[in-house]
Amino acid sequence: MQVLSPPEQIDFAHNKELLNRYRFIEYETLRILAAWLPATADMDWKLAMGRLLWEDAQHVQLLYQRLREIQTPAFRPPGDAALERLMAESIHAPSAADLLAGLFRVIKPALAATYRWHSEQTFANPDAPTLYAFKHILIDEEAHLAWAKEALADHPQGEWEAYIAGLLAAAGGVSGRGERQRHAGVSLGAPPPTPPASRAQFETPRTAARDDRFNLVDRNAGQRIQTIDQETQRRMDFESYSQEMLAAETVALIIHLSPDMPWAFTYDSARHCYDETRHCKLGIEWLAHHGHNYIEVPQNTRIYAWRSQYDAATQYCLLTMGNETHAFPRRHEQMAGYAETGDRLSAQYVSYDMADERQHVVFGHKWLPELMAKNGIDRPVDEFIEETVALWEREYSSGALPIPAVVGG
Repeated sequence: MQVLSPPEQIDFAHNKELLNRYRFIEYETLRILAAWLPATADMDWKLAMGRLLWEDAQHVQLLYQRLREIQTPAFRPPGDAALERLMAESIHAPSAADLLAGLFRVIKPALAATYRWHSEQTFANPDAPTLYAFKHILIDEEAHLAWAKEALADHPQGEWEAYIAGLLAAAGGVSGRGERQRHAGVSLGAPPPTPPASRAQFETPRTAARDDRFNLVDRNAGQRIQTIDQETQRRMDFESYSQEMLAAETVALIIHLSPDMPWAFTYDSARHCYDETRHCKLGIEWLAHHGHNYIEVPQNTRIYAWRSQYDAATQYCLLTMGNETHAFPRRHEQMAGYAETGDRLSAQYVSYDMADERQHVVFGHKWLPELMAKNGIDRPVDEFIEETVALWEREYSSGALPIPAVVGG
């Protein structure tokens, strides 16, 4: 039997410390991507960000499951002010391109390299579950780096990336093992860099950004038009799918607004957000298959702005108990029509959408009570749902989408 002897054995205590650092970085990256998704104008980046944050959620879940086996509580602060500062500052990028450059050209390459280093140093058999996690996480991380290389090919390195790199160095790198100043035996880290003049304090996005290829329109949202032919109705249905980025943006905003919710909520919400970006892409693909360009579909971004004026629990209820619960009658009509005409492609697309939406309604029932409590809503859940659905019918289904002149932060 071969006995494996790592060149530098990471002991049990150090292993816990490192895994918790990685978990913290992955978790904060997920939340930063969620915060920036509505504020990012480029639709291709938005579509990618939904997937990226969901895959980061898988990484957190793998690390959480391993940490749960070796420490209690599994989630705990990293105990490194410099590392916390790195992730806290990363959200304040001057632009979406700078944000992605800081995350994907500075932090994630260092994270991937540290996963590889850790894999070589830990005890191979006793810590085999950690190695399993790293193996699967690295598949995603290397794909993320490849995506960023292409997506950011035209974005030059600049002062923001240098700033993030300086903050990472001040934390001793991802592992904390880099050179650090010491005083009285306490590691202080490298001197933190001065924030560049371009640093822009992040503000919660209350409007959904779109690039200049799109036309924006304030049109009726939930009203059904009954006097059109079946083919036009089908095209309009898939035009609506191509706008489901609006739902993804709402879920992303709820993630951003809910830092104190349990990890399981964030995990479910990351999937919910990713699903909605997939539904958006589903509409885009269907339109392209039928000779239409989704860029020509006017974007009703007022829907996001209307939802965003409410607290996170109300937004979540409007989406899950309003839009998603009430979507099924129309979906069943669609499926019957597709069966009648032999439209297999449309039927397949809607079948997968319905499976996702059923799960989203389950998420709504599962998390609304706790989300209500976090937002200071102290009344029976059924009563809150009834009142919020009435609000949805009054303001969304009517097409009114009223928004005050000044929306609070």
